[in-house]
Amino acid sequence: MSKWTSTSVVIKSATEEMVKSALKDGWNFELLCDGEHLCKFNTDFDNIMEHIHSVDDIVEVHIHKEGEKSDWCNIILHNGDPDCEISDCYSKGYIDKWSDRTDFGQKS
Repeated sequence: MSKWTSTSVVIKSATEEMVKSALKDGWNFELLCDGEHLCKFNTDFDNIMEHIHSVDDIVEVHIHKEGEKSDWCNIILHNGDPDCEISDCYSKGYIDKWSDRTDFGQKS
């Protein structure tokens, strides 16, 4: 009898993977919910994720990096699927390119 192998699928958080990647690439974060700032110019991963999870609503994310065009997206955590977690970003911006390249954080 052969050893059983799990067929479970592990789904990574698209939001968490995008934040890690953007921070690694030198971007800082500005987060808003209903027009209210949650944070500005933030580069602390744990603090950014804490703010994103602190609201049960859409989080508007703006990322900034000197010498680059700012980018933005909406984070909708309650949709569940990685390709629905990150929405409404600029076409061909950092977040759009990252989403395509990594399949919303599911590929390395």
